[in-house]
Amino acid sequence: MSSPTSKTLWITGIIGAVLLGFGSIWGTVVFQRFEKVPDDLNRQVILEGTYTLVDTSFTTRLLSNETVAGIAASGAGGDLLSDPAVAGLLANTDAMAALTDPAVLAALADPTLLPALAAANPAIGALLTDPAILGVLANPVVGALLADPDALALLLDPRTQRILANPAYLPTVEIPVSINRVRVADRVEGDNIYLTETVTTTNLSDNSDMGLLDPRFAPSTTTLVVDRADKNYITELMDEGAQRSGQLGFPFHTDKGTAYPSWISFAFQPLDAVYVETTSTNGLQTYTYVVDVENVALGALDPSGTGLPLVFDTFSVAYIEPNTGAGVDATVMDTVSAQAPDGSKYVRITNNLRYSDDSVAELVDEIEGLKNQIVWFGSWLPIGSSIVGGFLLLITLGLFLKIRMEAAREAQG
Repeated sequence: MSSPTSKTLWITGIIGAVLLGFGSIWGTVVFQRFEKVPDDLNRQVILEGTYTLVDTSFTTRLLSNETVAGIAASGAGGDLLSDPAVAGLLANTDAMAALTDPAVLAALADPTLLPALAAANPAIGALLTDPAILGVLANPVVGALLADPDALALLLDPRTQRILANPAYLPTVEIPVSINRVRVADRVEGDNIYLTETVTTTNLSDNSDMGLLDPRFAPSTTTLVVDRADKNYITELMDEGAQRSGQLGFPFHTDKGTAYPSWISFAFQPLDAVYVETTSTNGLQTYTYVVDVENVALGALDPSGTGLPLVFDTFSVAYIEPNTGAGVDATVMDTVSAQAPDGSKYVRITNNLRYSDDSVAELVDEIEGLKNQIVWFGSWLPIGSSIVGGFLLLITLGLFLKIRMEAAREAQG
């Protein structure tokens, strides 16, 4: 074998070995160190939709009315509404209109005024001499209502009637909201990254801070501590009262066959998200994961004072780019209810939210760039390097064997 040929084969073999070794080491050892939550993370998401809350403005008005509060406290409300005669009077619009007339109320209080009133208005006279109506008006609870126009209006409200019939029922009101959630990397300590999460919620009905209506939705700032590699929350390093468990999103190289514990704020615990299908979000391939559970015990009692336990239902959908494990879109439908022994549930709070279109577009652009880095530098580069290196080694080995065989034949000839 000539010296130039031998040198070429040695160089080719060395290059092949280096490329093969580089591909193997880069793909199995080196690049994995780059698959971490970035230390410059700064990600904003806007969620839009509605909150459904107990209508505290109505319940406050109801409870502040001494007449209605007295009826509710005495338990007379249910008996009153179940009395056919009372129900008939309340349904008689002509009678109820007449009973708001001060002259009629005066005649009821002083029967000596009745003849003159009946002469002036025979219809009212007939009403006030009707034995059935007089029997109802003799009920002291009805009398108290007639003496309090606001209490009467409240009692005639279907929401009040439902509360008096079943104290566990509380009326709700739907409020349009916009939630701004920002997560920013604060610092890195070893394998752990500290993230500052700020959440502000706007009441879109008047563009006010939602915390003014319900303190639970006041602006919040929370420090999250996460393992940079597997994205697990480091619970013991978080402040008491702001602790979370499970994972921040989904891990790199999300697996269809694995259920991932995802933190659900309304439930104060992680619940398993399971793969449903592969789809496309703004042209980016994503895995659809769903959390679909009912009657999760929250370990707390109804704050409204019914003594009923609180339970949680959710149907939440997340659209995950599988290489990065990052979510690019989501819809959330959570409900917290008070549950009666017979299984009946009374809503205390619900949400119905989804990522805004602008947030989805921005996330898709960002995550597609991260995905391309992982695919090109984490897959194609090591695989391509290994293939080229292996090919060069095979060529080198083949040429070396060929030259040796030719040299052996020449020596024999």
